[in-house]
Amino acid sequence: MTKIFVPQPIPQAAVDRLEPLGEVTIYPHVDRMIPTDELLEAVRDKDVLFAIGEIPFDESLIDAAEQLKLIAAMHGSAKFVDFAAATRRNIPVTGLPYGMVTKTTAEFTFALLMATAWRLPEADAFLREGKWRQNQSMAFMGSRLFGKTLGIVGMGTIGQMVARRAVACDMRITYHKRTRLSTAEEYVLGGAEFRSLEELFTDADFVALTPALTKETKGLIGERLISLMKPSAILINTSRGDVLDEAALEAALQEGRIRGAALDVYRTEVPEENPGPLKGLTNLPNVVFTPHIGSAARETREEMALRTVRNIELFLAGERPYPVLNPEVYGEAPIKDERIG
Repeated sequence: MTKIFVPQPIPQAAVDRLEPLGEVTIYPHVDRMIPTDELLEAVRDKDVLFAIGEIPFDESLIDAAEQLKLIAAMHGSAKFVDFAAATRRNIPVTGLPYGMVTKTTAEFTFALLMATAWRLPEADAFLREGKWRQNQSMAFMGSRLFGKTLGIVGMGTIGQMVARRAVACDMRITYHKRTRLSTAEEYVLGGAEFRSLEELFTDADFVALTPALTKETKGLIGERLISLMKPSAILINTSRGDVLDEAALEAALQEGRIRGAALDVYRTEVPEENPGPLKGLTNLPNVVFTPHIGSAARETREEMALRTVRNIELFLAGERPYPVLNPEVYGEAPIKDERIG
C-alpha cells in the first residue's frame, strides 16, 4: 500500500481525496512545526511526501525517506525543496500551476491597503479600550482612497490585479517594472503611468510592493527610496521580506517621515527562530502586520491542496503530473527561474 505523509493539517476535502490512495499520515498540530527528529522518522518508510512551504525538504530529509517516489508541493515554486537531491534520486517534485493564488493575493494586498489607510486595527483597539468619546472629532482620522495615487512596484500579474481594484476606487495608478507595459495594457489599467522608482516613491500616496524576489529586487527598497516618500504616504509589502529594508522602514516610521505601513512578509520567517518583523516595528501603532497569509482564503487553500492531491493521483496512475518543477527526471531541460524565494 502506498504510504503518504503530510507534515501539517490540510483542508478536509483534500484529506478525503487522499485517503483512497493509500495509508495517509498527517501531523495533527496547527500551533507548532513538526520537530526535525520526528519528521525524519516519519518520512522513513513513506512513498509520497506532501510538501508545505515552511518545512524545508532538504537533502537530509529526502535521503531519510528511503522509499520515496514523489514530492508533491502545495506551492508554486517550492524553493524550500532541494531539487538537486530529489533529482539525484530520480524523484519528481510537483508544484502548483502559475497564477493559482494571484487573485487571492491581489485581493489581500488591497485589503491591507484599505485597513492601513482607514486605520482599522487601531480603530478596533480604540473601541475595545473604551476611548470612544466623540463621533465627528479629530480623535481618529483615516485616509480615503479616491483621488489618491497608488504606486505599484512590480507590475506583474498580482500588481495588475491590485491596479484594477484601485481603479475601481477611483485611484490614479503609477507603476515601475523592468519592461514597460504596452499602451493598450496601460489603458486597461485605468491609464496606468510608467515611472522610475524615484519618481514613483516621490509621487505616490500609497506604495505597493509586489515584485518577485530575484537578485535584482533583493534589498531594492531601502533608505534612499523610502526617504523620497511623502509624510502622508503608506507602504504595503506582500511580495517577499528581502525586497524591503525593515530597519529603514522602522526609522522612517519612528521619525514620522511616512504615515504608516502594512507587512505580510518579513526578512525572518518560519522556520527560522523568532519569525516576524523587527521588534522596533511591533511597537508602532501605525503598522499592520499579518503572518504571511496572502493566500490564506479558505477557498484558495482548499483549491491548492486539492490540486496537489491531483498531482499525486496522476503520478500513482502512471501519468505525468503538472507542473513538474525538476523536469530533468523526465529527461527534459531544467526550468529557468530567476526567483530566489
